[in-house]
Amino acid sequence: MKKLLKNMAVLFVGYTAFQPVAFAAKSPWSIGVGASYSPAVYRGTPTNRMVIPILGYEGEHFFMRGFGMGYRINPQGSTHNLVIRAIYDPRTFKPGDSDIEEMKLLDERDDTVLAGLSYQYSTLFGMLETSVGADVLGVHNGVYGEVAWRLPLRFKNAGITPAFGYSYNDNKLNQHLYGVSQAESNRTNGRINAFDINGSGQFFVGLSAYYVIADQLTVNGGVRYTNLEGGIENSPVLDSTEATTATIGITYSF
Repeated sequence: MKKLLKNMAVLFVGYTAFQPVAFAAKSPWSIGVGASYSPAVYRGTPTNRMVIPILGYEGEHFFMRGFGMGYRINPQGSTHNLVIRAIYDPRTFKPGDSDIEEMKLLDERDDTVLAGLSYQYSTLFGMLETSVGADVLGVHNGVYGEVAWRLPLRFKNAGITPAFGYSYNDNKLNQHLYGVSQAESNRTNGRINAFDINGSGQFFVGLSAYYVIADQLTVNGGVRYTNLEGGIENSPVLDSTEATTATIGITYSF
């Protein structure tokens, strides 16, 4: 069940990161179906491919996008906005998913919920968004920050949005996701070295698009490339520090 939720969240995160329907649909509610692809993160684990349902709501202040929701202080489209938000963080590791014996001896990395604030500044040249948030379930008590720039380009029945940015994880969040304790290393008889990591981050670049097929029917999708940097690159549990995630879906507004 947790693996299903993880794959669902991967798709929803990709869907909500771009949210093209918000600019195209006449109704705030939308339902649909989508598919996602994301590569393996941890050594010996499979890639994630999933087809799942989509549910969204986009109001002037409140919005709900998959496993995330938020409230804008000012109406949607305002030049300046402060957004209170919460989102399910699907990043997990289940040792049994790996086909490498020493990886099976490590601790699980549990999912959690991240909550925080975002400041948005919209101009003719795109939107700058800065965010800060933290684990609110006590899984790792980590803190993250992110700066992103998005440039929505709208046409009659379609639109594209290039985006790029940088996100930062503190040492608690990084250690939870990519670190290895001495106890874990001992369990593997030293085949996986203990690994402590400080705060560091990742660059990302993405492109999303939508096309309105009919009045209430929209096809949308996106691709996002992420490159982990700093000490994370030396983590002995990672399969790769680069990842490209892709999503595609079709939604009906009602």
